[in-house]
Amino acid sequence: MSTASIASEIRSLAASWTLRNNGGYLAQACGSAEIFATMYSEVLDLGSSTGNLKPPRFSGVPSSSHIGQRGEDWLGNGPDLFVVSPAHYGTAQFCALAAIGRLDPDFFAQESSDGGLLELIPGEHSPGMTVTSGSLATALGVTVGRAIARRSQDRNGFLWVLLSDGELQEGVTWESAQLANAEKLENLKVLVDMNGMQVDGPMAEIMPIGSPSEKFKAFGWHTFDIDGHDISAIAQACNDAKKIKGPVAIICHTEPWRGFNFLEARWKLHKLHFVRLTDTEKQELTEAVHS
Repeated sequence: MSTASIASEIRSLAASWTLRNNGGYLAQACGSAEIFATMYSEVLDLGSSTGNLKPPRFSGVPSSSHIGQRGEDWLGNGPDLFVVSPAHYGTAQFCALAAIGRLDPDFFAQESSDGGLLELIPGEHSPGMTVTSGSLATALGVTVGRAIARRSQDRNGFLWVLLSDGELQEGVTWESAQLANAEKLENLKVLVDMNGMQVDGPMAEIMPIGSPSEKFKAFGWHTFDIDGHDISAIAQACNDAKKIKGPVAIICHTEPWRGFNFLEARWKLHKLHFVRLTDTEKQELTEAVHS
């Protein structure tokens, strides 16, 4: 399957998920579809998944006598690691894993009930999730620590972190960025889904952050500004980032309504963070999914 086809499948699966539950984080999946598709098909060296195509139900928190599930199992044991920081992008991650064959799409279409692992706000036990980060902006700091640990162990590969732009409003993001530069972490690379929105509305109206690129540069990072829907641009920036001796931030400018017309109308009304469908929207989405 081509990278573009994977992106289309991510949107389709996210739409089906939203229809089935009459609500969901559809815009996040639509805006980041090309980022996920490109990472999985052209950038990441993950190794084979050891996660179950049909994940079991939640079996309890880990303990000395019970290992439990690890979301990283679905990412394999290769040299690279992909960390999805904003937990509300869990739907996008699940859709991506289903699109590339690491989750059973039929099972994925059914399992979203209480006790299942495909949660709206997932944790590190959920497929493809490495950090419990419902409290936004925590995952970058955790990954900085893991990058330092991997370096001390002389382990190859890169740790890639997907951030939402709303997380750039959090102070802990910049503490983590500062530490990453101080440690000169060559194995840490970040992609920012710059969609201009956060839970309360447009970023520019809630709390403007200026230029993310200039901010990362001020913290000693190398940066790229790209179209987050341009697969070639994403792949090129990631390949270039691998050659840079230090942490890199790739600012991916995206449209969270990409793929479905009614989402753009919602964007203008500031009702896009969590989509609860109207009858008209259900009809449009159903027709789009089955077209």
